[in-house]
Amino acid sequence: MNLEECITEIIGRLTAGDYFDSHTVINDLQVNPKYHLAYLHGCTPDSTVSLYHSRIAKMIGANSGVKPVGPIKSHTIYGKLSENKLWQKQ
Repeated sequence: MNLEECITEIIGRLTAGDYFDSHTVINDLQVNPKYHLAYLHGCTPDSTVSLYHSRIAKMIGANSGVKPVGPIKSHTIYGKLSENKLWQKQ
């Protein structure tokens, strides 16, 4: 399973109307044994974590099952608040 398929599957498990952000999806990619290898292999040696997570956010936004709602702040993997996009599952 590649990274895009993992993201699609994670979004597919949400219920229509649910709100979520990229950190929700990234967390699932990291901790779920089904997805963590795709997450690890998706980050290239010439990338930073921030750029990689931005790429994941773009993949989420390109998913036809979501609509952007607006900005939100949530905790990054480093425990810092960060602004990112809020989506709603269609």
